[in-house]
Amino acid sequence: MSSDRFFSVDSPKAIKAQALGWLNAINYMAPASTAGVGNLCPHASPGCLALCLGWYSGQAAMLSNDKLETGSNATRNSRVRKARLFMQDRQEFMRQMVRGIEACVHKANRLDLDLCVRPNGATDIAWEGVRYNGMTIFETFPTVQFVDYTKNYKRMLRFCNHMLPKNYHLTFSRSETNEAECLNVLRAGGAVAVVFEASLKRDLVDIGRWQGWPVFDGDKSDLRHLDPGGHVIALSPKGRKAKADASGFVVR
Repeated sequence: MSSDRFFSVDSPKAIKAQALGWLNAINYMAPASTAGVGNLCPHASPGCLALCLGWYSGQAAMLSNDKLETGSNATRNSRVRKARLFMQDRQEFMRQMVRGIEACVHKANRLDLDLCVRPNGATDIAWEGVRYNGMTIFETFPTVQFVDYTKNYKRMLRFCNHMLPKNYHLTFSRSETNEAECLNVLRAGGAVAVVFEASLKRDLVDIGRWQGWPVFDGDKSDLRHLDPGGHVIALSPKGRKAKADASGFVVR
């Protein structure tokens, strides 16, 4: 994969970020076990797996209803290849990722934008533990801002306790099985992303509270490092399956 195509910089959220002065680069890989080489989302709930935006929304979901579960297209195939490369040849994957970040740095400079990189577009990899040439991507690019969502509760608490790289921001992601952990993260000063049914989300953003915690509209951009701590980040469901969800993953 060429270095200038490793990251997605033209998704709707990425385009919104440019209006705020940022180039938003997102790395999409096949989520969970869909690539057949191991689980890249070890903390995902059943609801999360069934609705994953990396598989069931956007270009990855451009399939007829009868092929949505088992069908393939160019986007899904690309994400599968990247996941397999990560699991089977980690150093080559990291070489390509580093080159991709370098290309994004150059593009951001050319456009006079700051750079925000999201390594986990649809996965939940602990990148602080992945090294290339002895360094993490956060050490290799100390002036680049990195952001991710995670359902790894212990990892999120490490972020709240300032134990992760300073240029790596995490947002905890609510599911139908971890609401108690979400409240603990909020108490610790972290932010929690919650997917709400669209009309409820609009109401909550107007009201400004959910379970007593302030609500921020997370659909304005993917620049999660700019969000205030101790806030609920309200998101709309993405994709056909998420909009019809009844598992409890989407709050109704």
